[in-house]
Amino acid sequence: MLLIAGWAVFFPENILGIQILDYNVHLMLCMFLIGFGALTINYTKVMVTSLGACMLLCIFLKNESNEAMIMPIANTEAKLSVAHFNVSNVQDLDHLINTIDDLDVDLLSFQELTPDWNYILQEKLKSQYPYNMSIVRIDPYGMAMYSKENFVSIDTFMFDNKPNLQAELLIDSKKISVFGSYVVPEITKASTMQTKEHLDMISYKIRDTQSPVIALGDYNMVYWANAISRFRAKAQVIHSRRDVYEDGLKPPYDHIFFTTDMECTKFENITDLKEKHIGILGAYQIKTKYIIDKSLPTTLSSLSI
Repeated sequence: MLLIAGWAVFFPENILGIQILDYNVHLMLCMFLIGFGALTINYTKVMVTSLGACMLLCIFLKNESNEAMIMPIANTEAKLSVAHFNVSNVQDLDHLINTIDDLDVDLLSFQELTPDWNYILQEKLKSQYPYNMSIVRIDPYGMAMYSKENFVSIDTFMFDNKPNLQAELLIDSKKISVFGSYVVPEITKASTMQTKEHLDMISYKIRDTQSPVIALGDYNMVYWANAISRFRAKAQVIHSRRDVYEDGLKPPYDHIFFTTDMECTKFENITDLKEKHIGILGAYQIKTKYIIDKSLPTTLSSLSI
């Protein structure tokens, strides 16, 4: 069982391994149940190995998540809240619009944007989010960003005829960049190589950006995938999720990353009335450069000699 867990953590770079990796959470739960069952019948060896395998998977998943034990407290630096939706998951338009009104975030991201959805969003959001850029397509690569504030700049960069959005906003005199990308799933050798090259391009763009960056979208792989781990290392970004979210034991494929000069103060999954996953929400702030501990003496007169 430890060998199975070890393989799930250090899986081979092949299509089968990549697809099985999605079920690491299921494997972890299975190991826990086997260990608990072995405990009830006093089967010590099976209990120890099963719970050991479960622990290995727990540590692996936690290390791939956001390492912050608690969310940072709000500071006085520039802040930006974002929400990301894949409209192909939305079945109730009225609930989506009501959810957007309730969330009241600064910037909205939409993917798999079709001509019909583009018309609906333009009509429903034009008063609250007057600034937007939309790339309308009939394939899954349509996308849009809607903002309450005017963009300093917004543009696209292409990878293999697939668009990526790159926007820049001015918040409290500080620039913050937002990247939106849709990455193809790793289902063949060709798509695996394409995914790697796409993530490498996004990494380069992030590293080449002078301002703090938030990168979001449907990456179509679990956040503990090797491709995501390499992307985080190359782009020097942090994942927003602090734990594994399972919607009916379905792993999340949409993600928000942020550069190390920012902090994530809030992260939530967005569901519809049937508790079906439709998007994610994140709130971010620029890190305070210098933190003064007011409990320490700051003048010579306050020191006792």
